[in-house]
This record gives sequence, structure tokens and C-alpha cells, in this order.
Amino acid sequence: MGREIERFFAELRKAYEAAGEPTLDAMQRLGGGRSTTAPVLGSSSLSEWLGGVSVPAKASEGFLLDLVAYLHQRAALPESGRSGVPVRVHADRALWLSMVRAARKERAAERPGGRPRAREREVRPVSGPVTLPPPPDDFAGRTAELDEVLRCLDPEADGSATATATAVVVSAVAGMGGIGKTALALHAAHQAHGRGRFPGGAVFADLRGYSAQDPVGAGAVADRLLRAMGVPARQLPGTDDGSVDAWQRLLNSLAVEGTSLLVVLDNVRDLGQVGALLPRSPHRALVTSRQALSSLPAHRVSLAPLPPDEAVAVLNTALRAGETDDVRCAADPVGALDLAELCGRLPLALRITAALLRADSERPLAAHAADLREVRSRLDALELDEEDAEGRPLAVRASLDLSYRHLTAESARALSLLATIPGPDVSTATAAAVLDLPRPDARRHLAGLARHHLLTRADLSNAGADAVLSPEDAERWSLHDLVRLYGTEQADRHPPEVAAAARRLDVRFTELTAAARDCLGSTATPAPGPAPAPAAHEFGSATQVLAWLDAERANLVALVAAARQAGRWRSALTVTSNLHHYLEEGWYGADAYQCGTHAVEAARHLTPADLAAALSFVGNACRLTGRLDEGVERLTEAVGVAGNAGRPGALSSALHNLGLVHARRGDWASAEHVHRLDVELSRSCGDRRGEAMALVALADTHRASGAPQDAVSATVRAAHLVRETADVHGSAMVALSHAQTLLYDGRTPIAALTLLACAVRDFRTTGSQAKVAVASIKLGAAYGARCMVCHGSDAVRWTREGLALAEAGTDQALTAQALHQLGSFLAHTGDRAGARPVLERAVAACTAVGDTERTRAARSTLSHLGKPKKPLICDETPPPGPGEQFDVTEAIETIAGGAPKTLCLVADPVWRALFGVDRDPT
Repeated sequence: MGREIERFFAELRKAYEAAGEPTLDAMQRLGGGRSTTAPVLGSSSLSEWLGGVSVPAKASEGFLLDLVAYLHQRAALPESGRSGVPVRVHADRALWLSMVRAARKERAAERPGGRPRAREREVRPVSGPVTLPPPPDDFAGRTAELDEVLRCLDPEADGSATATATAVVVSAVAGMGGIGKTALALHAAHQAHGRGRFPGGAVFADLRGYSAQDPVGAGAVADRLLRAMGVPARQLPGTDDGSVDAWQRLLNSLAVEGTSLLVVLDNVRDLGQVGALLPRSPHRALVTSRQALSSLPAHRVSLAPLPPDEAVAVLNTALRAGETDDVRCAADPVGALDLAELCGRLPLALRITAALLRADSERPLAAHAADLREVRSRLDALELDEEDAEGRPLAVRASLDLSYRHLTAESARALSLLATIPGPDVSTATAAAVLDLPRPDARRHLAGLARHHLLTRADLSNAGADAVLSPEDAERWSLHDLVRLYGTEQADRHPPEVAAAARRLDVRFTELTAAARDCLGSTATPAPGPAPAPAAHEFGSATQVLAWLDAERANLVALVAAARQAGRWRSALTVTSNLHHYLEEGWYGADAYQCGTHAVEAARHLTPADLAAALSFVGNACRLTGRLDEGVERLTEAVGVAGNAGRPGALSSALHNLGLVHARRGDWASAEHVHRLDVELSRSCGDRRGEAMALVALADTHRASGAPQDAVSATVRAAHLVRETADVHGSAMVALSHAQTLLYDGRTPIAALTLLACAVRDFRTTGSQAKVAVASIKLGAAYGARCMVCHGSDAVRWTREGLALAEAGTDQALTAQALHQLGSFLAHTGDRAGARPVLERAVAACTAVGDTERTRAARSTLSHLGKPKKPLICDETPPPGPGEQFDVTEAIETIAGGAPKTLCLVADPVWRALFGVDRDPT
């Protein structure tokens, strides 16, 4: 290649790259170029220019100058250019004309004599044919996936991960129907060819693997590809095997010449369709399929639903297709996002929706979203009476039909039953129970559906849950929203089988939640009615119980709602009752309220005792979520219903929760009255656990109303009861309550410190997240009360731990209290820079919950932050007597960590009642 030719190609390539490598389609349109006489060139000619293959002819000079002007304008935009460093694109028309004419003259000198000789006719031209369908005009998003595919479609990357041991270089784009596989493949293929990577050409074939028509065999595809490559019809073999052999000979011939070819094989059903067609290096093949094609040695790009922002971009681009001035997405971004979510962020559904909206240009996005929100008719609304460019129906249901019809009968049954399971995902173990299959067989069907991209598999590997759960519980499967709707339609054809599957799901979750409740030592009263059968699965530890409940929480809440709606009243109530302790102590107030509301509706179809239990549950959920007036109303009704039904257990639960709501409202007199009634009722029924919890609640009321001695008396009685019943949760409640009394009364905090450490340890064991937060914050307060000089760092650390838990919960008052305490401790320890933002947050939080006293205190501390402070002096009390001296920090750490090593003797009545005389806290 001569010097002038090299110079021209180098400048043109530099201009193209500086402009951000625009698409060939955009360059053909010249970005609004003004030339009216210059011919518009095809994409192959542009590719040859950019690839250094051909020099523009004289007739193309006007087009070249408009192209250069377009690249110059693009390069000047701030978003263009790869490095961020401006690259100068020459815009001097005379300079470009001189370069191209010199290059053309030099090329003519290189090839004198006009046509090549006859013997050279067998040498294949450097630029082969391009039979790619045009990329969709409304393509948007998929930036990361597009970059990944383009990296694979690089003939120079044979040493990379895209080349396999067998030298088959293929990139497989896989995903469910309508996910945008073909659009991505065509977009990437056009870009790769436009960059001059495939001088041998780029050919396309639709294998109709998932189509209303019969799939195309390998021989027929090879025949089509040979024709696309320009082989005359008279030279075609005429048999399938002969066509495949001829295709491979052509590929080998191109490879020997060093001429790479791109082959796009779209809509492949299985490897048998394409195995004999795949090229070897330096060629590239791009395969799209709804199957995973697991045995294909290829680099896979699996497409998931679009991210929300990209889904909105697709909707907006499709709405504005044809250069329409549709501003509905920009004018209503919330409505656009809502529509994208209702479409499941599926490109096919988004394009159908955009087409419907284009036909009704005055229709607001919100109105169309309202139509799609109707679940049962959503698939009907996602349909156009048209076909796409490849002849496939523009309807989500029809697209899913094409996948469904390729399933075996067993897999089709599995998909329809899985679609009826409420909740966002399902474990392998639960799926096996619903399908009524052994777990290995059930998993085989699940894996098969995942290979068809009708299921998505995930593991609970984050947070280490998979190390606690069994593999069958840790492995999760989920359905796309539109696949779930489609599967539900198929399930509706078999009502008896769906009803049996629902009963199996009820039995599994009822048994397991009952086992979880018993393992956690819940204080909740089991729901009335027949006792559930023993659980088929026994939990090994409370840690495993909590991991399972955390994994299944959303599914259990969804089950309660579905059971109530389907009239399975007993299941809805029983699962709710079994979840009482977990939802309350885990601070899942919103879920508790939702379950409780459904349980009340279900219980109205059952017995009065059932209704009382449900009302008590939802009343307590009202307390957790701040619905205090509704809580009083619900719990007052529960007291009346339980009393009339003669159910003392339900009555005690209702009284206990009613007293807590009164206390939360600050109505101490009403709270004390109700808790006394609960104590007397529990004692008369011989319910020692219930009596102990009523006494703890009564003690908290006494302390809050300014009667600490009465609080101590009630707590001592509670301590004896929980010790007799070996109630771990009850013991922690007693320890927490009495520690708060000790701190309130201003007595030595040593006993409070140790009691709170015991409470933290036991609450962690029982999964009481809310109580761990309270105990940790109080433990920080106890350290601060003892001596900020000696224990200031411990006070700050424990307060921080409690605050982090409180912020994850629903108790805003506790969060405000923790913020104020932490800010004050930071200020006292001299960390004024750290104290300021915490105190500012404390002022806002305390104001929001109406805590005027703490608001004033936080503001006062803030106002004095910049003033000089007197040095802190240790105010430690005199050391205890012989045999009682110990390192407080070490003792608390070992107790809270579950392995106490330090013996502590405390002369306190509650301590002695709780642990026994001369016994350590373990």
C-alpha cells in the first residue's frame, strides 16, 4: 500500500474513532448532511473505506465531504471520543479532496491495465456480502451486553477467552422469548462489520427453532448461506450433507486466505441445528437461542430483563420511532417507569406498548398503565395484530407459546404449578413439595425450565445464608412476571391439580413455621384449632431457623394473602400465628400488619377464639407500625371476643398487647390496669410464662410512671417464674427490664452492665432483633453511667451497634433516643467533629417523634460543642470488696459473646432470683 493511500485511510479512521464510532446507518444518513447530488453509499462500501480496502471514487467525493463534516461535528460533542481528550478532525474540504485524489491516483498506479486477469477471478474479493437484516430502529440500552458481544466478535482475539480448545469461536446470546436477543445480535453484528472486522462478509439465517413454522435443518441453512455468499445455483450440491460439506470447504478457503466471516444464526432450538455449521477461527459465529445450549463450546451472554432506566429508554425510543415528537416519557417519568415495570422490563412488551401508544398519541401513560395493572388481562393488552420483520407475532403470549410447546408434558406441568406459588421465588425443597416429586426429579425439571429461560436460578450466597441452609433451601428459582401470568393461564385449565398443589404448599409451610416457632421458644399462643402434624423437617438450631425464615419471609407473607383470598382460612390464620414471634422480634412491622389483616378476615369465617387470636395479632402489629388508635380498637375487640368465647389464653394475649399499646401512648394508668388484669388471669390459669411476661410489662409501667420500687418487686416475681420454666427469652426480658430500672434508679451500674450483656446474648439466640437493639443501646448507657473516662469508648461502641439495628427497624423513637445518646457520648469523649452530624440528626429525629425533652438536650449539646471543656475526671466508684473486683469490659465481652469467663457476684434481689445465689450469669 502506497504512502498516500495509507495517509488517507489513517486520517479517515482517526476521524471515525474521534466521532465515537457512529453506526453505519447513521453515517449513511450523514447526520443531516446537505448534499443533494452525492450518491448514498451502502454499508459495505463504507466498511471498505474504514477498513482500508477501497478508495472513494470520483463520483463519491461529495458524499465523502459530507461524511467528514458529520464526523467533525460528532467529534466536537462532549460525549464523543473514547479517551476524553479532544481529537482534531480536519474539516478542510480542499485538504480531504487532495488526500483522496492522491490516494486514488496511487491506487490506479498499483493496478494498471483495468480488469484483473481471468485467472484472478477465483480469488475471492476482500469485501464479502452482507445479508444482515437492518437493526431495529428503537434499539436502546444493553450497553454492557453489547460491549461483551463486540469483544467476542473480534477476529484478533483468538488468544482470549472467546477461543475454545476446539477452536470453535462462537458467541451465544441466550434468554427468554421477547428479551431482545435478535435485536442485540443484529446491532452488534452491524457494528462489528462496520468496524471492518469481517472483510469476508456478514451473513444471517433464521433457523426458526422457536417459531410457528417448522425448524430449518442444518443442510437447508448451509444451502441458504452458500447462496448468500454468491455461490451460483448450478454449483450447489443439492443434498443436505453436500451443502454442509460445501459450506465448510468455503469457510476453510476463506480462512486460508485470512479473510474472516461473521455468521449470525438466529432463533436456534438446539445444538443439533447448528453444530455442523459453526465456523472456526478466524471466523466468528453469533448464535441466539431461548435454550442455554449448555454443550456448545461458546462464550455465553445471557440476557435478563432490562434495568429500569434502560427499559424506560427503550420505551421512549420506540415511542419516538419515525422521528415523531412524542414527549410523553419525558413529561411523565413516573408513568414511564410504571409502564416499564408492568411490561416486566421485557423489550418485546415495551415495543408492543409503544406501538399501541403511537396509535393513540393523546393517551396518557398513566391511563395505559391502569389497563396493564389488571393482572388477568395483561397478556391480552400486550398484543398487536402484526408480525415482526422475521415473521414472528408481536404478542407476548404468542411468544411464550413458542417456548411452552417445546416443553415435555412433565416440564409444562411443572411450569404451570410453579406459577401458582405465591411469592417472589421458590426453593428447590418447596418446589418438590408442590410438584409432589422427589427432590432430584423436581430439580431436573427446574433446571430444564431454566435452560429454556423460563426460570431464573439464584443462590442465597450473600450473607452466608447458604452455609446455614440446606442446599435445597438455599437454591432459589424465580419466574419473570409475564411468564408467571402465562403459567397461571395454563394452570387454570387444571383446577383440581392446582388445588392439590396449594394444599401441599399449605401443609409444608404450616409444619415448618410451627417447627420454627417451637425452636425459637416463642411466647406467642398457638392458633386455636387442630394441632399441625409434626414437621417433616427439624431445624438444627435457632440460627438455621432464622436463616430459613429470612429466606422465606416474603413467600410466607404472600402465602397468607393467597390463602385468605382462596378461602383457605385455617392456613392463613395458622401461618400468621406461627410467624408472630419472628415478625415482632425481627421488626418486620409492615409484614406483621399485612399478615394480621388477612388473618382477621380469615378468622371471621372460623371460631370466636380464632378471631380473638387474629385481632390480638393485628393489634400488636398496629403497635409496631405506629397505628396506636387502631391498635386500641382492635385489641379492645379482641378482649371482648376472647372473654365471650371463654378462651383465657387468647384473652391474656389481647390484654398484654393492649397494655403495651396504652403504654406506647403514654397512658400509664390504663396500661397498669390492663397488665394487672393480665397477671391475675395468667396466675389463675396456671400460665407461668404468661404471668412472667405480664409482670415484666407491669414493671416497665411502674418504672415509667415513677415507681421503681414497685418495678423491682414485680421483676423479682417474674425472675422466679422464668427461671422455673427455663424460658431463655423470658429471662432476657427480665434482665433487660431490671437493668433499665437500675439505671433509672441511679444505683451502681455494675449489675446493669452484666444483666444487659446477658440480655444481648439471649436475644441474639432467639432472633429478637428489636430487643438486641434496645439492650445494646442500654448497655452503652450503662457504660456511660459508670464512667465516661474509663469506659467512654465502650459506651460509644455499644450505642453505635444498637443504633445500626434500630435504623434497620421500625421504631423511630428508639432511633431518635440512640442518636441523642451517641451524639452526647461523642461530645463527652472529645470527638466534637463526629458529634456534630449525629446531634443534628438527633434533633431532627427527636422532633419528628415529638420527644421535646431530648430535642432540647440535643440542641443544648450542639450549642456548647465549640466551647472549652474542663478535663474529664474519673468518677469511678470505690472498688468493690475482696472477691468482687473484676474487669467489667472483659466480663461483658465474654458474656455477650456467649463464652463467659469471669465470675461476678451481685447483691441484687432480681439477680439472685434470676440466676440463683452464688451463680454466674451463664
